[in-house]
Amino acid sequence: MGFREDAVNATQAGQQAARGGQSVTACPYGRDDLLRTAWLRGYRQGSDPALISDES
Repeated sequence: MGFREDAVNATQAGQQAARGGQSVTACPYGRDDLLRTAWLRGYRQGSDPALISDES
């Protein structure tokens, strides 16, 4: 997989985690991993569905 696909998957995983009631600390990516940003963005979107845009 390329980074773009990995980032989409991380975003979706973050959304699912938020909707599933998991803590933000459940992020599986380390502090220096770029996918952490994607996961956290997804988590935020999952916490507030009004934030989901056509871009994600």
